[in-house]
Amino acid sequence: MSIAFMQIIQRSIQALLGLSLCWALQSHAQTVTKLIVPTAPGGGTDALFRVASKDAQRFIGGPISVQNVAGAGGTIGLAQVINSVPDGFTLAGVWPSPVTVVPQTSKVPYTPNDYIPVIQLSTAPYIFCVSPDFPATDGKSFIEELRKNPKKYTYGTDGLGGPAQLAAERIFRTQNIQAVDVPYKGAGETIIGFLSNQIDIYVGSIPPVLQHANIGKAKCLLLSSANKNAQFPNATSLKEIGIAKEETLLWRIILAPKGTKPERINQIIKAYSQAMKEPDTLRYLDEVGESSAVLTGKELQEKLNQEYAAFSQIVKTLNLR
Repeated sequence: MSIAFMQIIQRSIQALLGLSLCWALQSHAQTVTKLIVPTAPGGGTDALFRVASKDAQRFIGGPISVQNVAGAGGTIGLAQVINSVPDGFTLAGVWPSPVTVVPQTSKVPYTPNDYIPVIQLSTAPYIFCVSPDFPATDGKSFIEELRKNPKKYTYGTDGLGGPAQLAAERIFRTQNIQAVDVPYKGAGETIIGFLSNQIDIYVGSIPPVLQHANIGKAKCLLLSSANKNAQFPNATSLKEIGIAKEETLLWRIILAPKGTKPERINQIIKAYSQAMKEPDTLRYLDEVGESSAVLTGKELQEKLNQEYAAFSQIVKTLNLR
């Protein structure tokens, strides 16, 4: 075999190796990040993650595909993420249910040690709304009316032992209130029950009730948050009635499987942190009464730990286990 022929072979191998490296780099750069949202399409959680991910993919180095895997209070979708390869390209976009709520009352195929809380994107209060002729004009008189009439009023929530019921009971138990919970399958069903007079009080997220409040079909009096809300400036906050520590927020958090490398975690944090500053995302949050509330690291982990402990106490009190 001649030296010239050997040189040709070597140059060909080098060219192929270089081309393979380019393909590998291009493939890596275009790897799709799969964000599993464990709810049905069209709800508030699904909408927020779709809006934020549209902006985040411009900063994460590749497309983000939002996929819905609903069922069992979000635990099916979260379990799917936890059991995926921990490369940081399969993530979960969750709300409280599969993380701090359902594990309190049901056996789930994971523990908090199986995932990494990456970043909180937003928060919003639950809101308490009544019919226009309800005998109360603000949160304080609303609480007083319920306190004076034990078990007279019914309130609809997103399910037995769900986030809305636990949020309501955190407030009610401090105010010596006894109201009757009527569980629905979600805020969408709750608002239908409320508008058809099946229940006295709507307790749920803001988007389903917002349009009805704007045309006078609902009077929204109390928030589950310590602070006021821009969409309902007249609704009473928990700080105004002296129980700010009983705050319960509807949050949206991204989780990654345990074992995901810190470098990838930081890349996700940077991309979504930037997305939460973008005009389209901020406009959406304003329209639905949510707030950008980026939280990461130890602060995020401590928040989840505290909420889990608070809900655990309420579940025991209500005998929901």
